[in-house]
Amino acid sequence: MKNRLTILFCFLFSATFAQEKTSKIERFFQNKYVNYTEFGGLFGKSYQITQMSYATPVDGRTNFTIQSYNGYKIFDKLSAGVTVGVDWFNAMQIVPISVGIRNTYGKSNTKKVKPYIGVDAGYGFTWLNNDASDNQTATGGLAISPVLGLLIPTGGQANFVLSVGYKHNAFKTVTNSGTPEYPTSTTKEYELNRMAVRLGVNF
Repeated sequence: MKNRLTILFCFLFSATFAQEKTSKIERFFQNKYVNYTEFGGLFGKSYQITQMSYATPVDGRTNFTIQSYNGYKIFDKLSAGVTVGVDWFNAMQIVPISVGIRNTYGKSNTKKVKPYIGVDAGYGFTWLNNDASDNQTATGGLAISPVLGLLIPTGGQANFVLSVGYKHNAFKTVTNSGTPEYPTSTTKEYELNRMAVRLGVNF
C-alpha cells in the first residue's frame, strides 16, 4: 500500500511539474518570443569593372531570398535575436547568420497596421558552394541588412509582414589553375548590394 501511495505521489508530482513547465514555455512564447519569417526578392544591377576602373552597368539582377528572425522581447516593443537565411545569387548562395533587433511602433494591443524597423549584422557563410568545384574555394564575408516594414493584423495573434530594405553581402573566391610545377590562383572579391522586398508572417 505504501509503495502504491509513493508511486501515485511521484506521478502526481511529475504531472504537476510537467504542467507547470509547459505553462512557463507557453507564457514565454506568448509574451517574450518574437518571430519574423519572410521571403522575397533582391533587386539590383550587375556592374562590369573596366581596366580604367569605371563601373559599367551590364544588366539587372533579381535574386531570391528567405530568412527567419527569432528574438526575445527586451522591452514591450523592442526585441533582440538571431536571423538565419539563404540568399541565392547567380554565382553564389550565401547563408547569412546575424544578430538583429526589431522595434515596432504603435500600441501593442491595437488591431491597426503598425510600422517597424530593424537591422541585422553578421557573417555570410558559403557552405552551399564549397563542393561546387574541385579547383575553387569560396569564403564568406560581412552581411548587413537594415529594414523598414509594416505589420498587418490577420485578426488573430499573427501579422502579415511587408518590408523593404537594403542587403549587403560580401564573399571571395579563389580558383586554382596551372600545373603542379607552376601553380597559379585567381582571387575575386565580390560586394553585392541589393534592395530587398519581402513578404511574410510575424507572431
